[in-house]
Amino acid sequence: MINAAQENARMLASILGLAEDEAAARLEQTILVTSDAQCAGWAREISELLERTVNVTFDPAVNAQIELIVGDGQPRSNSRCLYASIDEQGASVSTQPQKRKGDAPPLFAAIAAASVAAAALAAVINDPALPSVSLPHVLDFNQLGVPMAALERQYDLSGSVLIGAGAVAHGFVRALRHLRVLGELPIVDPKTVGGGNPNRCLYLDETDVGKNKSQALAQRAQKDFGQLRLLPFVEEYRTYAKRVGPTRTAIVTVDSRRARRTIQSELPRRVLDASTTDIQAVIVHSHKQPNPHACLACIYKHIPDEFAREQAIAEGLGISLDMAREAFITPEAALLISRHQPGRDPQQWIGMAYDSLFKQLCGEQALRTPEGKQVLAPFAFVSMLAGALLVCEFLRSENSAASTNYWAVNPWGIPISRVRRLRGRISDCEFCSRPEVDAAALELWG
Repeated sequence: MINAAQENARMLASILGLAEDEAAARLEQTILVTSDAQCAGWAREISELLERTVNVTFDPAVNAQIELIVGDGQPRSNSRCLYASIDEQGASVSTQPQKRKGDAPPLFAAIAAASVAAAALAAVINDPALPSVSLPHVLDFNQLGVPMAALERQYDLSGSVLIGAGAVAHGFVRALRHLRVLGELPIVDPKTVGGGNPNRCLYLDETDVGKNKSQALAQRAQKDFGQLRLLPFVEEYRTYAKRVGPTRTAIVTVDSRRARRTIQSELPRRVLDASTTDIQAVIVHSHKQPNPHACLACIYKHIPDEFAREQAIAEGLGISLDMAREAFITPEAALLISRHQPGRDPQQWIGMAYDSLFKQLCGEQALRTPEGKQVLAPFAFVSMLAGALLVCEFLRSENSAASTNYWAVNPWGIPISRVRRLRGRISDCEFCSRPEVDAAALELWG
């Protein structure tokens, strides 16, 4: 089974064009974190992102390649220094001490922590093949588009559903703890925690491997919420929606284009969505029904890579293409797969996602198809940023501050508000191009 360190090494190997063992060695770097008392909490938040990818220490006696000084702390080593500072206006990272000093809203500080983590990782890995981070790296909180008054309001999440309990969902819940929220939030995910998930799912560790994702997230995160109750559901969203009824707000964090299109077909009233493209990009999308603009199926339309992926899964596991397009392994499919994997108990695969098993077997080098490259998982700070920006989109929607529906953000750069877009429908969308969709939305949501 792939572990968290291997997940990180494979991602870095793909980006840098290295062998996996070389990439793993590049990640055996250490960052010394130094902070003043005022920024100690922010320093911990930054460290929690970094330690999922590289080594972090607070002990100056440990040999470190980079010292990250948070706030007004003084250098405690002879290592190369980066300086991170924050105030109510923004945050910055530089090779020189900064003059910022003050308290930032906790949600904004969480977003700034991801920016600092990006700069620190770029500095410690130090390879031109990584996405570039320009220093000084300055984040202006105004670029987030969230009215300051929105941070003080109280929000009842009853009627919302968090779909997916993976890394972006963890980032969303971690950022959500900085708001005043109450009610109930169902978390719907049929999958189990894989060995590599703790590299980026911030509430999890190795002891959670094998548990149901939704249950693990709800159990671990509940302590952060006094008035919001997290309710896990181990099932697909379409099953949940057919049983419970139409969803008023679908908070979408799944990692599949096909799954997003399936979610859209259930016609939730409001969609808030965030996704990552390995370590290169974070996408945030939102809309309300009736919706004259792009829907989830427009944003995540079917692309040729999806067919190639499904074909690789079918060939690699020894199943039909129709089976590979289903969500989970049936007893019949498990028996077929066992013919290609002798000596393994097929019962262990029943109910598992085809994609998850394919990824696991690729990681074990038990599959040798030409397309047997596993889905690459982003570093922790990328998923955290996606989740936190999803919270920002929730605030913008709740406070009527959103006039756009699409935002692409470079996780190694800074969020820039002027690149937000209002994307229109695509003419051949498999969902909203059908005339009955608008009629159904009007009848259902008015």
